[in-house]
Amino acid sequence: MATQHHGGVMIYRFIVSMLLIFSMGSIAPAQANPGIDYMRKIEAAFTRIAESVKPTVVSIRVERKKGTASQVPGSPHPNVPLFSSGSGVIIDGQGYILTNNHVISNARRLRVRLWDESGHWGKVVGTDRYTDLALIKINAHRRLPVATLGDSDKVKVGQWSIAVGDPFGITRTFTVGVVSGIGRSGVGVARYEHFIQTDAAINRGNSGGPLVNIDGRVIGINTAIPAPGSGIGFAIPVNMAKDVIKYLRRSGNFPRGYLGVTIQPVSQDMAYLLGLPKAKGALVGSLLRDGPAEGAGIKMGDVIVRLGGTSVVDTAHLQRLVGWTPPGEAVAVEVVRDARRKKFTVKLVRLPEPESTSTPAGNSKVDEPETRKSYGVALENLTDDLKEKGNLQTDGGAYISDVEEGSRAYYDGLREGMVIRGLTYRLPGNGKTPIRVVIEKIEDIEALLKKIPAGSNVLGQVVRGTDRGERTFFTVLHGFKR
Repeated sequence: MATQHHGGVMIYRFIVSMLLIFSMGSIAPAQANPGIDYMRKIEAAFTRIAESVKPTVVSIRVERKKGTASQVPGSPHPNVPLFSSGSGVIIDGQGYILTNNHVISNARRLRVRLWDESGHWGKVVGTDRYTDLALIKINAHRRLPVATLGDSDKVKVGQWSIAVGDPFGITRTFTVGVVSGIGRSGVGVARYEHFIQTDAAINRGNSGGPLVNIDGRVIGINTAIPAPGSGIGFAIPVNMAKDVIKYLRRSGNFPRGYLGVTIQPVSQDMAYLLGLPKAKGALVGSLLRDGPAEGAGIKMGDVIVRLGGTSVVDTAHLQRLVGWTPPGEAVAVEVVRDARRKKFTVKLVRLPEPESTSTPAGNSKVDEPETRKSYGVALENLTDDLKEKGNLQTDGGAYISDVEEGSRAYYDGLREGMVIRGLTYRLPGNGKTPIRVVIEKIEDIEALLKKIPAGSNVLGQVVRGTDRGERTFFTVLHGFKR
């Protein structure tokens, strides 16, 4: 019995001890978790940003000019309004709203909905399709909350980026990511591209809404995605928008300078044949007849390396430099011609309406061919019949009558109907000076091939006919032979 009693006391004491431990644990303060606390601070920061930015974001419903029955599948009516939607951001308390040009283009009526769900009719103040920006205005009869514009020149890869807008008509959606690239071009949305790339979710309907930083300041205007669900979006830097806004508000458009040239990138193998130390600058393919560049003495094949005191990085950079120079202003232009630098003064004219453009064949991207004995091109001397067939206006050159698909010639961008008008080469031990040869007939090519080592690369000046006249581009012909 004693043993049993002693065991019962021991069990009792153990239970009481455990109860005391649990009781003390329940009233003791929970230990701080630094990781959770840090996450809560981030969470609070995003909440503050959402609360401050969302009232400045609007949804835009666009009724476009009426289409035909063929434009509206399944509709029996010939005049059915076409609707679309997008986003915008208030940049002035009087009702001025910044958005994309493609959001409001061809609009018949605009309906703008604010954060408080009030609707207002909007009017277009100005548009600039070259940057895909537009300024619209509403009359809300009260002062509106305004977004704070930041400094996109200070944006760095890896920084937080928050996209706000109305994807799929779901108002004021807030998505978070990071800046995944800056200075992106070649997206194909606008003539002047210098996009901020982000992985913050951007979808259809986000266009025109703001991209903001961790301080809630607008760093860009959401503009494009490569494809739905791609995880990549692009925004126009707000500093670019600031320049455009001033003119749109004042005159409805943004006047730009125009040099009067078509340009193409300089690749690394081109740089060697052009006598350049690095693959930088913009290669002049064609010149506008009687245009500013031609009048100043710039020629096809020149590489523009400096404009107005600024070194030119690439074609997109030159376009921005020229486009942001007022028409009528004289600028210093420096080019490299035959490995020598030359300086010109060019008085820019106003940029005309853009032509429909296509990628130069010299920039065509196809699979790298296998090494072949034949270069894969057939040439003929240019005749009047071939000129007419190729939609060409000028004489001289070697007409390309056939290109073997998948050959080296095909990879280099040559196509049937083009004409080779010039070749540039460099001889080993001949210093940095490139040698240019004008090609009038096939015999000129044969004579050149006898001078250079077999399998040499040469820079081809190639012409193609278009409905708007001849267009010249340059492309490296790798291991060129007949």
